[in-house]
Amino acid sequence: MDYIHKLKRLLPRGLHPHLGAVRRRLRSLPARTRRQKEQLLENTGLQPQERELLRQVKSEISPGDGMYVGDGAHYFKVGLSAIRCIEEALDAAPLPFVKQVLDLPCGHGRVLRFLNRRFPEAKFTASDLDRKGVDFCARHFCAEPVYSDPNPDRFSLGRRFDLIWCGSLVTHLNDRGIRSLLAFFARHLKPDGLLIFTTHGERVIQLMQNQEFEYGIAAESVAPIIEAYRKEGFGFADYPGASAYGVSLTSPEWIRRAAAVSGLGEVYFRAHGWDDHQDVYGFTLVEAV
Repeated sequence: MDYIHKLKRLLPRGLHPHLGAVRRRLRSLPARTRRQKEQLLENTGLQPQERELLRQVKSEISPGDGMYVGDGAHYFKVGLSAIRCIEEALDAAPLPFVKQVLDLPCGHGRVLRFLNRRFPEAKFTASDLDRKGVDFCARHFCAEPVYSDPNPDRFSLGRRFDLIWCGSLVTHLNDRGIRSLLAFFARHLKPDGLLIFTTHGERVIQLMQNQEFEYGIAAESVAPIIEAYRKEGFGFADYPGASAYGVSLTSPEWIRRAAAVSGLGEVYFRAHGWDDHQDVYGFTLVEAV
């Protein structure tokens, strides 16, 4: 896409956003993302069941998907990684059946496309603040669309789910927001259901300290949130200009205490299990909520 950058230097700044849209559309052309999926299918490191699942999933990626930056192999690997963790959590807390599945935040379906094929008989609900992402999931992955609310305390889906997947949302909330989100999930989990969510832990601290990954917070905020994590098991910093939304660091002990308040008990944990990056937890209800 070097020609896009060359055009940026030649055209007025007012046209730059349009060039960005053109670039996103070009890199997500169906023929291109299909070819990227096919290349990953040739990876000898995939297990037979993973290859079969990948073969079934849709390769179309929305131009508005912020999780896709042109590397289709990594994009689809992240979805497969989520399924690996979900499978392990299901083994730890075997469900009698999976009929109702919630993906929140669903984004543009990076994981939902895999869940959709892994549980072909289930009904799916896709929820997110990103309405275009929700609409994309409804169109392409047979999901019921629900636009979510920034405040889980005033948001209800009106039903409970057998399986809830929450990838990379706790990672952006302050302590109050996390507790509110866990209570929301407890209210929407069936008595024998399974909640799976991801957090930032020790691997993320390592990446921050080595400056290997850009997390979007001010550079001067990194040391204080790591220090808070070491002392209290929790650290948080807002994104520049944001309020109560940024980057959180959570220890397993802190998460377990916070979840217990909502009647949730841990059945699964894998450190940096999702894409060798985020920690993954599985919880079930241990008392009526």
